[in-house]
Amino acid sequence: MAMCKKCGAQKRRWPRSCTRCPSASDRGDAATDAAELVVETGLLGWIGRALMSMLRLIGRAVD
Repeated sequence: MAMCKKCGAQKRRWPRSCTRCPSASDRGDAATDAAELVVETGLLGWIGRALMSMLRLIGRAVD
């Protein structure tokens, strides 16, 4: 058995991933959950409104 370079655990042969280290699909699931939370709470709309108001302020300052 080989040793994982990230966590030091024993793992199967080289092409296989370590069972203790998180896989890319776990990170993808976390990103999906975060995106759903942003949409459900309406945070995306607030961010858009804030950016638009900042652009208006900058436009007024330039004029």
